Amino acid sequence: MSVITTVRGDIAPADLGYTSMHEHLNADMSLMLALAKRYGASPVPAELLSLTNENLAFLRDGGAALSPESSTQGDVDFTTAELGYFAKIGGRAVCDASPIGLRGDVRDLRTASERADVHVVFATGLYVADARPTEYQNLTEDEQVTFFRREVTDGVGNTGLRPGFLKCALSATDPSAPLHSVETTTLRALARVSAETGLSLHVHTAFPMSRAQVLAGVDIALDAGVSVERLVMMHMDSFFRPWDAMAAYVGDIATPRTITTDTPRAVLDRGANIGLDAWSSTVPVLPDDYDRMKGLVDLIRGGYGSQIVLGHDTTSKPHGRSYGGYGYTRFGQFVPPMLQQLGFDDEVYRRLVVDNPARILAH
Repeated sequence: MSVITTVRGDIAPADLGYTSMHEHLNADMSLMLALAKRYGASPVPAELLSLTNENLAFLRDGGAALSPESSTQGDVDFTTAELGYFAKIGGRAVCDASPIGLRGDVRDLRTASERADVHVVFATGLYVADARPTEYQNLTEDEQVTFFRREVTDGVGNTGLRPGFLKCALSATDPSAPLHSVETTTLRALARVSAETGLSLHVHTAFPMSRAQVLAGVDIALDAGVSVERLVMMHMDSFFRPWDAMAAYVGDIATPRTITTDTPRAVLDRGANIGLDAWSSTVPVLPDDYDRMKGLVDLIRGGYGSQIVLGHDTTSKPHGRSYGGYGYTRFGQFVPPMLQQLGFDDEVYRRLVVDNPARILAH
């Protein structure tokens, strides 16, 4: 019988309930901060990085990645409160999509899950090539398979807590370049572990990757053994419009504002699942929620509703309800009334947030 592995133990898929499939509940952003400094990110005045009301807009627009005060790592009370807000709108489960390189202490996830009575499913895997702890940087594919298999079977370290899905990242910024070999090695390793264990494999992608690069990632994973129905390509809403689209829209009164779903459709046509998982984001280069909703509706009408999951990709305190943001509650408040207004029945939304997550996470 299939189960879903949570921080409180295995549960039946039918017990998962309404699920956000992509959040970062207890994220260790230290490597990302070091990465920003290494690549010459412009210095930000310290006063803008303090977690105060006057800084919230800046922090939500991306500044939180540089703000130690904004980190959720180790703040179990904050995580518990955010899960509680999610529970108030019917939320029953959250996927913590933080692989090694972002993953904090998984014991904190268990504590918060127990306090809030919300299921939490966490991942094993490795993040982008430039944001990995030193000891993982040179592992071969076989060594990674051995390591990830051990975490899946025995748990993380001596915690006894086992991951419920697999996560890696593709981070190409040159749309004409080949995928990073370090990252594709991890992709193959995790695909092999997925084939062995049945755990789903969730892959970070993002514009400005090209469609060809995204599909190359799909092919690499499938060739290494993952079943297509267990593969989730994340952040596919970032491909709804190019980063410079708004400048073109504003610059010419004759230019319409619209989106394209061509790249997500290409992935869906392969049989894989996708995540539309930046609901409530105010990062300027990303689509906003109306763009995201337009894309979701187009894909549902195209017959892809059984292959889509939702999330917010929250990473920091300024995004939380505790600080006046949406936390894990935006799509739950925004999407259902929009779908209803457009004539979709309740089962369409249920499929996105209950049925699809349970199918994908079951192993």
